[in-house]
Amino acid sequence: MTAGQPLLAGLDVGTTHTKAGVFRADGTPVAQRKAGTPSDVEALRDTALRLLAECVAAAGTAPVALGVASMAETGSFVAADGTPVGELLHWRDRRAHRQADELRDAVGRAAFFAATGLHPSAKLPLARWIWLRRHEPELLRRASCWANAADLVVAALTGAVATSPTLAARTGVFDITAMAYSPELLDLAGLRPDQMPPAAADRVAGRVTASAAARSGLPAGTPVVVAGHDHLAAAWAAGVRAVGQVADSMGTAEAVVTPVAAPPPAPAQPTGTSVGPFVDGRSYCLISGLSSSGGLVEWLLDRFAPGTEPDRHRWFSDLVGPPGRPPTGITVQPYLQGRASPEPDPHRTLSFHGIRPEHSLADLGRAVLEGLCLQVRWMLESQATISGRQPDTVTVFGGPTANPTWMWIKAQVTPVPVVVLPGQQSAALGAAQLAGRAIGVADTPPTGRPLPRVPVSAPEWETAYRSQFLPLVRANAPDSKEEA
Repeated sequence: MTAGQPLLAGLDVGTTHTKAGVFRADGTPVAQRKAGTPSDVEALRDTALRLLAECVAAAGTAPVALGVASMAETGSFVAADGTPVGELLHWRDRRAHRQADELRDAVGRAAFFAATGLHPSAKLPLARWIWLRRHEPELLRRASCWANAADLVVAALTGAVATSPTLAARTGVFDITAMAYSPELLDLAGLRPDQMPPAAADRVAGRVTASAAARSGLPAGTPVVVAGHDHLAAAWAAGVRAVGQVADSMGTAEAVVTPVAAPPPAPAQPTGTSVGPFVDGRSYCLISGLSSSGGLVEWLLDRFAPGTEPDRHRWFSDLVGPPGRPPTGITVQPYLQGRASPEPDPHRTLSFHGIRPEHSLADLGRAVLEGLCLQVRWMLESQATISGRQPDTVTVFGGPTANPTWMWIKAQVTPVPVVVLPGQQSAALGAAQLAGRAIGVADTPPTGRPLPRVPVSAPEWETAYRSQFLPLVRANAPDSKEEA
């Protein structure tokens, strides 16, 4: 271990994978593991602790603190003894869509956004709690406390149920101005504030118990921190921590995160952009999502990559060719699973427009990348309008940054400097750094690589965005009731 650099551990309980890591304070990974995220509470906890134990064993030196981040809008009720009550309620569960509509009608879209920074949606825990009140009331009567996904793991390690404001703010019952749970919103589900986990940023939630030490490999007494919403923990790891910076977190999905000093006024029309506390506990942030980013490329590869190809992503990079080419002339609406932002439309579909006889499979692949980059620009512009400020830089990180053509197109399309981070800045790293921050261990934000933007190519990309992409994606947009 580098002198003067203690080790920090991080966990990220994500939608698809759970990732664990032990890192130096400067972000250097010492040991990392990942596995599929189970859909059962106990299996989820077991997986997280197993991966953590493997990392601690591989590191050879005990970390001084652990941070746990997770997907939002996902969790379970627990009984007084900490055992789960009912199933893991996942954000992808949309059975409460009628309750989301009723919530919008009962509270009002503007009033709900003003209080929570969210738009009524079936993925919000509040909508599902209202559903449970009607369909499984006995479950709610047995519930002692709600626990978000990260909270469940922290409780298994420490015996204490606590959360981060960034996760509390995604439940639909947290007033982001008062930084407290709303009794009025909780009453819609027949719940009380004392059934919600205490929410605090930058604070130790508990310490590893003797029994959990045996399972996790961490020494008993190790401080544990709820690091919060995984997208925001990843933004922290990427060094996006101040107003003027924007994080573009790329993976299967893509999230744009913009720190702001205070919650902005609600926009006149729904944008799909949410507002909530940031992981530092002092500022706020805007969040917009694109549900299929790398996922759309995977969809393309499933259909066109040769079955014998050992490295599909290298094949795709070779297919789309080197950077430096003009727009294809094909406009893609990149909505494999509907559109969440800026103008929510869950029924919008993937479509290709302007294909000509001379276009090739390579052109279709490049057009998909163009459509994804143009969509993210639209999300960036929407957030700039809401915040009242054009960003100074956009910091991009995640697996897709390995594709040079994708990154080149992003640089041409984005009207502000784009910086790409080396490697993959992860939510597990951000969780570890936030744990270190809570006990006084400082970290160093990473330095990225600015992407070149070719001035002579700007007009043709501006035309592709203003004259082709925007008119198409905004055409015939229905009045959607549900926003992401």
